[in-house]
Amino acid sequence: MHEPLTVAFEIRRPWPKPDKWKTEHSARTKSRWQFNGAFWVVAGRGLYWPCLITVWHRDPSGYDDTTCRGMRWQWHVHHWKIQVAPLQHLRRRLLTRCTWCGGHSRKGDAVNISHQWDGPRGRWWQGEKGLFHRDCSLIKTAHTTCVCELPVLDHDSYGTCARCTRHRSFGQSAEWLTRARELTAIPQGERATK
Repeated sequence: MHEPLTVAFEIRRPWPKPDKWKTEHSARTKSRWQFNGAFWVVAGRGLYWPCLITVWHRDPSGYDDTTCRGMRWQWHVHHWKIQVAPLQHLRRRLLTRCTWCGGHSRKGDAVNISHQWDGPRGRWWQGEKGLFHRDCSLIKTAHTTCVCELPVLDHDSYGTCARCTRHRSFGQSAEWLTRARELTAIPQGERATK
Protein backbone atom coordinates (compact mmCIF):
# COMPACT_ATOMS: atom_id res chain seq x y z
CA MET A 1 0.00 0.00 0.00
CA HIS A 2 1.27 3.45 -0.85
CA GLU A 3 1.42 6.39 1.53
CA PRO A 4 -1.96 8.20 1.55
CA LEU A 5 -0.33 11.56 2.40
CA THR A 6 0.70 14.03 -0.30
CA VAL A 7 2.07 17.52 0.33
CA ALA A 8 -0.64 20.01 -0.67
CA PHE A 9 1.55 23.03 0.04
CA GLU A 10 4.20 24.39 2.42
CA ILE A 11 4.60 27.65 4.27
CA ARG A 12 8.26 28.50 4.70
CA ARG A 13 9.57 30.59 7.57
CA PRO A 14 10.40 34.23 6.74
CA TRP A 15 14.02 34.09 7.96
CA PRO A 16 16.57 31.83 6.23
CA LYS A 17 19.43 29.83 7.66
CA PRO A 18 22.86 29.66 6.03
CA ASP A 19 23.48 26.68 3.77
CA LYS A 20 27.15 25.73 3.62
CA TRP A 21 26.76 23.24 0.75
CA LYS A 22 24.90 25.73 -1.46
CA THR A 23 27.57 28.38 -0.74
CA GLU A 24 30.35 25.99 -1.77
CA HIS A 25 28.39 24.89 -4.84
CA SER A 26 27.84 28.48 -5.95
CA ALA A 27 31.58 29.18 -5.52
CA ARG A 28 32.43 26.17 -7.72
CA THR A 29 29.89 27.09 -10.41
CA LYS A 30 30.56 30.83 -10.06
CA SER A 31 26.85 31.61 -9.72
CA ARG A 32 26.26 34.65 -7.51
CA TRP A 33 22.47 34.85 -7.66
CA GLN A 34 19.90 32.09 -7.77
CA PHE A 35 16.33 31.96 -6.51
CA ASN A 36 15.16 28.37 -6.67
CA GLY A 37 12.46 27.21 -4.24
CA ALA A 38 13.75 26.71 -0.72
CA PHE A 39 17.45 27.09 -1.66
CA TRP A 40 18.68 30.52 -2.71
CA VAL A 41 22.05 32.03 -3.51
CA VAL A 42 22.30 35.74 -2.69
CA ALA A 43 25.63 37.45 -3.47
CA GLY A 44 27.34 34.04 -3.47
CA ARG A 45 26.00 32.93 -0.08
CA GLY A 46 23.74 29.92 0.17
CA LEU A 47 20.47 30.29 2.07
CA TYR A 48 17.86 27.70 3.01
CA TRP A 49 14.28 28.58 3.91
CA PRO A 50 13.08 25.79 6.24
CA CYS A 51 9.46 24.78 6.29
CA LEU A 52 7.35 26.30 9.07
CA ILE A 53 4.02 24.60 8.28
CA THR A 54 3.34 21.70 5.94
CA VAL A 55 -0.22 20.99 4.84
CA TRP A 56 -0.70 17.35 3.87
CA HIS A 57 -3.62 15.99 1.85
CA ARG A 58 -4.75 12.63 3.24
CA ASP A 59 -6.50 10.63 0.55
CA PRO A 60 -9.63 8.98 2.02
CA SER A 61 -9.07 5.76 0.03
CA GLY A 62 -5.84 5.06 1.91
CA TYR A 63 -3.80 5.17 -1.30
CA ASP A 64 -1.88 7.94 -3.03
CA ASP A 65 -4.43 10.22 -4.72
CA THR A 66 -6.67 7.68 -6.39
CA THR A 67 -9.93 9.11 -5.05
CA CYS A 68 -9.19 12.84 -5.15
CA ARG A 69 -8.01 13.18 -8.72
CA GLY A 70 -8.54 16.47 -10.47
CA MET A 71 -7.28 20.00 -10.49
CA ARG A 72 -8.18 21.13 -6.98
CA TRP A 73 -7.36 18.19 -4.68
CA GLN A 74 -5.05 20.47 -2.62
CA TRP A 75 -8.08 22.46 -1.46
CA HIS A 76 -10.00 19.55 0.05
CA VAL A 77 -9.80 21.15 3.49
CA HIS A 78 -11.62 18.24 5.12
CA HIS A 79 -8.71 15.95 4.04
CA TRP A 80 -5.94 18.16 5.42
CA LYS A 81 -3.41 17.14 8.06
CA ILE A 82 -1.37 20.11 9.30
CA GLN A 83 2.21 19.66 10.47
CA VAL A 84 3.90 22.47 12.42
CA ALA A 85 7.64 21.80 12.39
CA PRO A 86 8.68 24.11 15.30
CA LEU A 87 6.17 22.40 17.61
CA GLN A 88 7.49 19.00 16.59
CA HIS A 89 11.07 20.09 17.31
CA LEU A 90 10.04 21.54 20.68
CA ARG A 91 8.18 18.37 21.62
CA ARG A 92 11.15 16.21 20.65
CA ARG A 93 13.59 18.41 22.58
CA LEU A 94 11.49 18.64 25.77
CA LEU A 95 9.71 15.29 25.97
CA THR A 96 11.40 12.62 23.87
CA ARG A 97 14.04 10.44 25.50
CA CYS A 98 16.43 7.94 23.93
CA THR A 99 15.15 4.38 24.37
CA TRP A 100 18.67 3.07 24.99
CA CYS A 101 20.29 5.60 27.35
CA GLY A 102 17.36 7.78 28.44
CA GLY A 103 19.12 10.97 27.34
CA HIS A 104 17.46 14.09 25.94
CA SER A 105 17.52 15.25 22.34
CA ARG A 106 19.94 18.16 21.89
CA LYS A 107 21.25 20.13 18.96
CA GLY A 108 24.00 18.08 17.37
CA ASP A 109 22.89 14.97 19.31
CA ALA A 110 19.30 14.43 18.24
CA VAL A 111 17.09 11.54 19.29
CA ASN A 112 15.69 10.78 15.85
CA ILE A 113 16.69 7.24 14.79
CA SER A 114 13.93 4.63 14.75
CA HIS A 115 14.10 0.83 14.51
CA GLN A 116 10.46 0.49 13.50
CA TRP A 117 8.46 1.30 10.42
CA ASP A 118 5.11 2.38 11.76
CA GLY A 119 4.99 2.48 15.56
CA PRO A 120 2.04 3.52 17.68
CA ARG A 121 1.33 7.23 17.82
CA GLY A 122 1.77 8.88 21.18
CA ARG A 123 -0.24 11.76 22.61
CA TRP A 124 1.03 15.24 21.78
CA TRP A 125 2.02 15.93 25.41
CA GLN A 126 4.12 12.73 25.59
CA GLY A 127 7.49 12.04 24.02
CA GLU A 128 7.84 9.77 21.03
CA LYS A 129 8.62 6.14 21.87
CA GLY A 130 11.24 3.94 20.23
CA LEU A 131 13.73 6.63 19.15
CA PHE A 132 17.50 6.56 19.65
CA HIS A 133 20.58 8.76 19.45
CA ARG A 134 22.71 7.76 16.44
CA ASP A 135 25.42 6.06 18.52
CA CYS A 136 22.85 4.43 20.84
CA SER A 137 21.12 2.96 17.79
CA LEU A 138 24.40 1.42 16.67
CA ILE A 139 25.06 -0.03 20.13
CA LYS A 140 21.52 -1.44 20.32
CA THR A 141 21.96 -3.05 16.89
CA ALA A 142 25.30 -4.55 17.97
CA HIS A 143 23.68 -6.00 21.10
CA THR A 144 21.11 -7.83 18.96
CA THR A 145 23.64 -9.09 16.36
CA CYS A 146 25.24 -12.52 16.53
CA VAL A 147 28.99 -11.96 17.00
CA CYS A 148 30.00 -15.59 17.55
CA GLU A 149 33.29 -16.67 15.95
CA LEU A 150 31.71 -19.93 14.72
CA PRO A 151 27.95 -19.30 14.58
CA VAL A 152 25.39 -22.03 14.02
CA LEU A 153 22.96 -20.20 11.72
CA ASP A 154 19.61 -21.17 10.16
CA HIS A 155 21.08 -20.60 6.69
CA ASP A 156 24.65 -20.66 5.41
CA SER A 157 25.62 -17.08 6.22
CA TYR A 158 22.59 -15.51 7.90
CA GLY A 159 19.70 -16.16 10.25
CA THR A 160 19.26 -16.85 13.95
CA CYS A 161 22.24 -18.36 15.73
CA ALA A 162 21.55 -21.52 17.75
CA ARG A 163 24.34 -20.65 20.21
CA CYS A 164 23.46 -17.08 21.20
CA THR A 165 19.87 -16.81 19.82
CA ARG A 166 20.78 -13.50 18.16
CA HIS A 167 20.35 -12.69 14.48
CA ARG A 168 23.00 -12.19 11.81
CA SER A 169 21.88 -10.36 8.67
CA PHE A 170 22.80 -11.46 5.16
CA GLY A 171 26.07 -10.03 3.86
CA GLN A 172 27.47 -8.60 7.10
CA SER A 173 31.11 -7.68 6.62
CA ALA A 174 34.01 -8.73 8.81
CA GLU A 175 34.57 -5.04 9.67
CA TRP A 176 31.03 -4.70 11.00
CA LEU A 177 31.34 -7.88 13.08
CA THR A 178 34.61 -6.61 14.58
CA ARG A 179 32.96 -3.27 15.40
CA ALA A 180 29.88 -5.07 16.79
CA ARG A 181 32.11 -7.12 19.12
CA GLU A 182 33.60 -3.85 20.46
CA LEU A 183 30.16 -2.28 20.90
CA THR A 184 28.70 -5.28 22.76
CA ALA A 185 31.28 -4.61 25.47
CA ILE A 186 29.37 -1.42 26.30
CA PRO A 187 26.87 -2.22 29.09
CA GLN A 188 23.13 -2.11 28.51
CA GLY A 189 21.84 1.49 28.59
CA GLU A 190 25.25 3.18 28.40
CA ARG A 191 26.74 5.29 25.63
CA ALA A 192 30.08 5.05 23.88
CA THR A 193 32.75 7.39 25.20
CA LYS A 194 33.67 10.04 22.68
